[in-house]
Amino acid sequence: MKSNRTHFVQQTAKAALITTVALALVLPAGFAGAETVSKPVSVTASSAAGDSSANSVKAADPAKVKFTKEAAIAKIKELFPILKDATVNSVELGVSNQYPAPQNQMVWSIQWEYRVGNGGYGFQSMVDAITGDLINTYLYFPQTGNEAYYPPKVSQSQALEQAQAFITKAAPSIKSSDLQLDDNPGMNPNNRALFGPVQYYFNFRILKNGIFSAADNVSVAVDGNGSIIQFSKQGDDLTYPSATPKVTLEQAEKSYAENFDIGLFYVPIYKGGTLKSWVLGWRPLEQALYPLDAVTGKPVDMEGNAATPTSVTYSDVPLGKNIFKSNSTGRQLTAEEAANLVKKVAYIPADRKLISQTETQDYMNPDRKLWRLTWGNNDRFTGGMPSQSYAEIDAKTGEILQFQVDQFSYGINAKALPAPAGGKKLTQKEAKQQALNLVNQMYNQASTNLKLVERGGDWNVNPDKTGYRYEFIRFYKGIPVADSYVSINLDLYGRIQFYSTARNTGLEKITQEPVPVVTKKEALASFLSQYKLKLQYTRVGGYTMNNSFITPKIKLVYAPYPVDAQKSSEIIDAITGKGVSVYEIPGIKGVLAAATDIKGHSAEKELSELLKFNVIAPDADGKVNPDQEITMGDWLTIIVKASTPYFEGYYNGAERKTVAGVNPENPYYNAVAYAADRGWVNRDSVVSVDSKLTREQLAVQLTAFVKYSKISVYLDKDSTVGQFSDSSTISNKGAVAIAVKLGLMKDDNGKFNPQLTVTKAQAASVIMKLVELQGKTDQMIGQQ
Repeated sequence: MKSNRTHFVQQTAKAALITTVALALVLPAGFAGAETVSKPVSVTASSAAGDSSANSVKAADPAKVKFTKEAAIAKIKELFPILKDATVNSVELGVSNQYPAPQNQMVWSIQWEYRVGNGGYGFQSMVDAITGDLINTYLYFPQTGNEAYYPPKVSQSQALEQAQAFITKAAPSIKSSDLQLDDNPGMNPNNRALFGPVQYYFNFRILKNGIFSAADNVSVAVDGNGSIIQFSKQGDDLTYPSATPKVTLEQAEKSYAENFDIGLFYVPIYKGGTLKSWVLGWRPLEQALYPLDAVTGKPVDMEGNAATPTSVTYSDVPLGKNIFKSNSTGRQLTAEEAANLVKKVAYIPADRKLISQTETQDYMNPDRKLWRLTWGNNDRFTGGMPSQSYAEIDAKTGEILQFQVDQFSYGINAKALPAPAGGKKLTQKEAKQQALNLVNQMYNQASTNLKLVERGGDWNVNPDKTGYRYEFIRFYKGIPVADSYVSINLDLYGRIQFYSTARNTGLEKITQEPVPVVTKKEALASFLSQYKLKLQYTRVGGYTMNNSFITPKIKLVYAPYPVDAQKSSEIIDAITGKGVSVYEIPGIKGVLAAATDIKGHSAEKELSELLKFNVIAPDADGKVNPDQEITMGDWLTIIVKASTPYFEGYYNGAERKTVAGVNPENPYYNAVAYAADRGWVNRDSVVSVDSKLTREQLAVQLTAFVKYSKISVYLDKDSTVGQFSDSSTISNKGAVAIAVKLGLMKDDNGKFNPQLTVTKAQAASVIMKLVELQGKTDQMIGQQ
């Protein structure tokens, strides 16, 4: 279940993750009452969202247009013939519905409406008003019927040819010789289910000055019928420096190896977006993965600056005079009480009143109840975004988990707060002490559980000089906890601009003692061999870090790339020495090749398809074990994953209760809960997930999956089952009749063998028969 948590950006540099904020402000299209005939098209020249001066975005200039709006509309209709009957609702010169605004504002933003009966569907296209290049279009038409999708009419290679031809037509400024297909093209199983429409995704990098650019790419999606359904081209107009490096590859490699460093952490391991376990592991430090400037040879940090050569250190947090005290009332806090706690430590502009209070579950910990509070005034949406302050508070303890004085500014176009009466600006030393005081007041046992991250130099001064920033990291048993940070940003007077805490839970489940078996030297050698440097252009900026907007720019760098993409998220277990993936990265090229035991198998084709879509995966030895018997839990996991690849995270943040006799701690729980919600299993029954799956049970499962369970009751005496010599041993004759009639299962020398167990290969064959059955039954199969 997706969290409805208010959007909040927490930039944590130590996490080595940059969050690019691009809030698409969906404007009302008015489709319900829109007229579709003889409707004049409105044309406006837009400025960037909000005041563009803060992030160096120049407003669109109609005098510089070289490709007219009429030409842009005509081009879209030519490229996408399905739009010949679509209506253009509006045309705008500039991009006003993205935040932060893109650098290139010389763009025609075209709003379309496509009518189907009494309903309508809207989407946007963008065309460069200078070059005439298509920048993006995403066609969305919901399924209107039960269609057949497999096998697709065009193959992956045919779709690739169509994608390449489309690019040269849609964006003539791009030379076909400058397109470089990413290493993992084709049918993208990362976010596509095995059931439903077949779609091929291709991503191309564009060579700039003859070298690879990570900053420019073109993405194209082609459906199984050969139609282009999605196109996206980065449209920012940024200046590219010379492609000639002043530092050689050999010099860069030497510097990189000398400065590469790793650290020992307790690392959370995720599966399906859910925390599954903790590992004491070695992992590269953030600065170790910085690219090297090909001109200066120095590392480039995420703000585009030369990284400091000094190592990051951790210092103790002194116990403050005022420390956090948990709610002791014995009851949950009211919204008013939670709001008062925020006001004790944070400044909220006087003209903002509490306008929203929502009690909800924590998206990371369903057992924790939160108050989500918003303060605002009457200037809602004035200047592009509402002026609001926002906080999240633990409703039981009163701990403030998040606070933003300006919820939607993220440091861009933020209005300077008035100076406090009698206040004075803090020195860097005073600001540090203020941060230490505040974290003691806001974080439970801060002096025991946290350490201050010391980067040295002037890092603690915001890049825009508007305040100060500090980071604290959680420690457990004397070891830092990976990606578990407390971030605080202060204005020049020491008032909190934003504050956030990590939501890692389950530290008490850590079983490994903080004593590594694998030495740092051993782990370091292993990690160094996993990366190689590549000369390329990279983009830095265009996002917000610690409440400061980083102006985008292009740099020529030597960037580290993993030799094996499958290991890009791996750490080294400090006890076993084995690589452990922190996150699942499905769809990485090479997985299929790693399956060493399916070549020549009778179900090789079917198993290969399931591997391609990550429905199944090889084990550590590269084996699929096709003839291994599967359990009921295995079957439910396979069929659910074929239907919804990311079902594991479907219930994140939801209250977890026993379903069909399976408790939340069971590894099959998510699959059983998902199947129960869709009627594939009875949630009031007891599903024996560890029992071997029999052929008769498989027939029952298939009948439920195709939604014929009720009909099966009337087929109990069907002649299809009567023809089997062992029909008397079949209990669910109706289900067996349906499975056989649909061609999903068949006899073996006149017998059905209802109690015979099912292998992984047999399950793969049945699933592919289900895929081929799409469009041939009265109801859609495997789609939600």
